[in-house]
Amino acid sequence: MNPGGRAPLRAWFTPALLGLHAFWAVALVVCLLGGFWQLGVYESRQGDAVDDARHHGDAVAIDDVWALGRPFTTDLQNQSVTVTGRFADDQFWVDGPMTGGRAWLVAPFEVEGSGGALLVVRGSTARPGTLPPVPGGDQALTVLLQPSVGGGSTLDADRTTTGLTVASLLNELPQRLWSGYGVVTDGAPAPAGFTLVSPPDPDVSWTVGLKNLAYACQWWVFAAFAVFMWWRMTQDSLAGPAGSLAT
Repeated sequence: MNPGGRAPLRAWFTPALLGLHAFWAVALVVCLLGGFWQLGVYESRQGDAVDDARHHGDAVAIDDVWALGRPFTTDLQNQSVTVTGRFADDQFWVDGPMTGGRAWLVAPFEVEGSGGALLVVRGSTARPGTLPPVPGGDQALTVLLQPSVGGGSTLDADRTTTGLTVASLLNELPQRLWSGYGVVTDGAPAPAGFTLVSPPDPDVSWTVGLKNLAYACQWWVFAAFAVFMWWRMTQDSLAGPAGSLAT
């Protein structure tokens, strides 16, 4: 045997061990690919869940799904609704994390027959500035409903807040407010120099497709076990009678 107690390099490439190496390499590749395949399925199911949540369907009258004074429930997010009424001239800006580096122009929309106003995002621009006039007269809009966010500030001297937090705006505006807001998609074009706002991506639980994520982890555990068994069997072979080949 090697005086240092270690088999020389050539002992790792005997015919018996070459077969073990080949078997281990195939097993490792299969396990790794199996894990990445299941991870891909998990990510695909997450994407499908986001797409399903974005599916707005046909617009319905807001009175059919929601009412002033009722809380905003999860099934209302990204619901497309129609509202009729008038814009109130109490506009303000939203400029914070939720706006993606742009400033949103928001106006209360007094919903006909409701006794209150729905905050409506009319469009976005690069930075807050002079508030453009609101459209006059009766309006019919299609909006996507979104939940109020937390942490928004009260309006500052420039009528700017950091987030669309209805609770923070209740004392800032004269209207009774619905507990969420709407993003205009049809019926009222954005003011000149503004662009319509794309609704935020819906939140999807990481547990959607959890079984596939667990399968991916399982495959990678098998890969780690294959490496361990290869090392153990190789060491046993080198230490046994066959190890005399290393002398």
